[in-house]
Parts: sequence; structure tokens; C-alpha cells
Amino acid sequence: MRHRSFGHRVRFGRWALLALASISLVACGFALMPPFHFPPWMKTTALVTPNPNGRLARLLRESLAREGIRVVRPSLPHGASLVIFAPEILSRVLAVNGQGEPAEYLVSYHVHFRLERGTRTVFGPSAIRLRQTYFYLPLAPLAMTSESYNLTRTLERKAARLILYRLASPEARGLATHPAPAPHEPGGAGAHPARPGKTGPGA
Repeated sequence: MRHRSFGHRVRFGRWALLALASISLVACGFALMPPFHFPPWMKTTALVTPNPNGRLARLLRESLAREGIRVVRPSLPHGASLVIFAPEILSRVLAVNGQGEPAEYLVSYHVHFRLERGTRTVFGPSAIRLRQTYFYLPLAPLAMTSESYNLTRTLERKAARLILYRLASPEARGLATHPAPAPHEPGGAGAHPARPGKTGPGA
């Protein structure tokens, strides 16, 4: 009886440790993300951008490095080129208060990119378009400046993540995404075979 009670306590202790570990990971902002599957020729990728020291470029280098991709300068040997066009950040007033002062702003973050293999574009150009609103507080201008800055950083992080998702998509890897015809669909001698087209959103 004592042995059985001791075994229950051990199992309960293990489950408690696992629960505490899970809570700690969530508290630290850790989230289990599905693994990315990049084309093998992206193992060494050149990052081509007008601002190589910008925050988006740094985020992409760090994110790709975590996925096992070696990011190099365009002048070094590489199997792929990730071309980033200059991001565009726009801000406009959505609403005003009773005194005619801005009360709500809309921040838009746009960036275009394409993936090249040698001299051939294999994916893109593709656009990332993000928008977020925030409220203006006339009595706290410094706080609003900080909020606008943090909001832009958040949009940059989202844009970098979305770029990785698209680079790992079937289109970027050159895999067919069109569903096969159902067995009951008519075919025969009069049917024309499908011709392969370009991959990517620009097809």
C-alpha cells in the first residue's frame, strides 16, 4: 500500500513539474511554431536590401539563421538571393476630437520582396501589407511618440515572420499547389493536358 502511494506521489510530482515548465515557457513568451521547410538551395542566401543595417534586415538575418540558413553579403557565393525593396511606413489621421485635433491614427507598413535563384526569379515579387491603429493623447505627446515607435517595431517583426512563411510556402519551393482533377471529371481524347505555369503570386 505504501509502495502504491509512493508511486502516485512520484507520478503527481512529474506532472506538476511538466505543468510548471509549460507555465514558465508561456510566461517567457515562448510558443511552439511549426518548422519551416525552405528549398535546399536556400542553405546560403544573400540578403539584398537598400538598408542592410535596418531593423527589418536584422530581423530577417536573425530569423533565417535560427532556421539554419546562412545569410551572406551579395558579393559572396550563395545559392539564393532574397531581395527586399525599401519598406514604406505611412501614417494618416482617422479621426479628430471636438477641438479638431487628431484623435486616432492609422499606421501602414508595406514591403515588397522576391526570391531569386541565380538570374531567375522563383517567387514574387510579393507584398506584405500591415495596418494598425492607435489613439492620440494630446496631454501625453512623449507617450504617443513611444507608442508609435513600438507599433512600428511590432509591424516589422510581423513582416519578417510573414516573409519567412512565404519563403517556406509550396509556391516558393516550386511545388504544385493546384488540386488534381477528381476521378469523376470528364477526360478522354478530347481533354487537353494542363501545361505547367510559373510559380509564385505573380503567375
